[in-house]
Amino acid sequence: MTLASRLALAALLSTGALLLGCNGDSSGGHSHGEDAHSHSATQRAAESAHGSGTATTAWSDQLEIFAEHPVMVAGQESAPWAVHVTRLGEHRPLTEGTLTLRFRRPDGAAYVHSVEGPPEPGIFTPQPTIPETGTFRLFAVVEGPRAQDTVEVGDVTVYESTSAAPAPGGSSAEISYLKEQQWETAFGVAEVQKRSVQRSIEAPGTIEPVAGQFAKVSAPVSGLTPARANLDMPVPGDRVQEGQTLGILSPSGGEGSYADLMGRVQRLQREVRRAERLVEAEAIPQKRLVEARYDLTLARAALESMGGSDGQRASTSSGPSTTGAGFNYDLKAPISGRVQERHLAPGSRVEVGTVLYTIVDPSRVWLRLRVPAEHASAVSRATGAVFTVEGSETAYEASRVVSTGASIDADTRTLPVRLEAPNPSGALKIGMMADARLLLGDGTTGITIPNEAIQTEDGRPVAYVQTGGESFERRPIQLGPTDGQYTLVERGIQAGEHVVTTGAYQVYLASLNTSQIGHGHTH
Repeated sequence: MTLASRLALAALLSTGALLLGCNGDSSGGHSHGEDAHSHSATQRAAESAHGSGTATTAWSDQLEIFAEHPVMVAGQESAPWAVHVTRLGEHRPLTEGTLTLRFRRPDGAAYVHSVEGPPEPGIFTPQPTIPETGTFRLFAVVEGPRAQDTVEVGDVTVYESTSAAPAPGGSSAEISYLKEQQWETAFGVAEVQKRSVQRSIEAPGTIEPVAGQFAKVSAPVSGLTPARANLDMPVPGDRVQEGQTLGILSPSGGEGSYADLMGRVQRLQREVRRAERLVEAEAIPQKRLVEARYDLTLARAALESMGGSDGQRASTSSGPSTTGAGFNYDLKAPISGRVQERHLAPGSRVEVGTVLYTIVDPSRVWLRLRVPAEHASAVSRATGAVFTVEGSETAYEASRVVSTGASIDADTRTLPVRLEAPNPSGALKIGMMADARLLLGDGTTGITIPNEAIQTEDGRPVAYVQTGGESFERRPIQLGPTDGQYTLVERGIQAGEHVVTTGAYQVYLASLNTSQIGHGHTH
């Protein structure tokens, strides 16, 4: 190796640039065009020494990389770059970790430069050196406790001298909104994608119980609720099974009361057994046995009309002993579910018809919509609905239409439509108000954006598109059908672009007067 070669290798190693094989390079994002950008303090210092700089932005599923760098000259250490790393899930700056820049040559080998930890949140300042001219494919490798990803940033050209670099271009229509501003406020973007969207009708609604999964359990008889016997009965929130005892009543006496009927049934049972023995011994005619059985049938029917039977106490034989236990009434759960309300107080008197328990099975619910009359003719094409409920932004789905009203309500001018929605977590509560979109027919596939990205300005829909890390464009758009979450865009935006979903108003303010809204970086 010649002396000149040794000196060149020493210089190369001292700057942290190392030529490696590039086996295993992977891309976690999409490359985007280079944007002219030169307003950061670091960037201005680089430009004063090396000429105009370049800004490049790329996204992966996890990260956004916005890299500002000066003109790269072969064999010279560059001025500090400003590589902004944003975690997309929360749209917050990366505060720790290692950033490695891999400059891949056309032959697959790569020059590598790494820096530890950003000196300021989200902003790494590497100073790589590339010993040769050419165009290199840049990959940003982020490794840290909160992010691990590889993002293909784009091409970086290394020139013989600063004067050999072309003059930068720019767009006067771009809106500048800096990373420091984005990180300090609620901000978010989403990639424009192709999806299938169904036409929908907006309608208010109410969460209702599914028929057969909601029950109000009333006292079938008047009487007392023995204190000791009702101490361990279910309370609101408890899960109960069909047929489980909810409470014990000691019915009031008197002719025709529950206790009177229970006593009559027991007496007639004894008479039937006696008549059977006498008929067998031919001591009385068969007619007497028939009459006794008939009287017993009538008495049982009267008892059952109160919800009782001659075997009522069998299920509670191991329960607390109370006076007259054989005449007590066991209040049973008619369905399985959870206790929503309990009005049974141990040791109190209840009247017949008093609601003592409310039980609901919340695993499925009905969404009852009130569809405006002008859309009634389209309801026959309904296939489901998406909806939110008061106090929550979570989107729920109702995938089955249960029933559609046969007439328009004269007072509200709406058509009732019921749909069934799963509710495994129990988050949907009976009686909640809902805002829904009734989905109609088959879906239409096209370019879509989240509804949060759609803004209305001067009565027309617009969206703000992120063209670079800190640059945005206001785009008038033409909208198609919506399903309540996504809307088809017929003109104005292309797939793969990124639209602002949170913080669009701040970008709008920046568009009015960028020079007064935080112009210039602080790093």
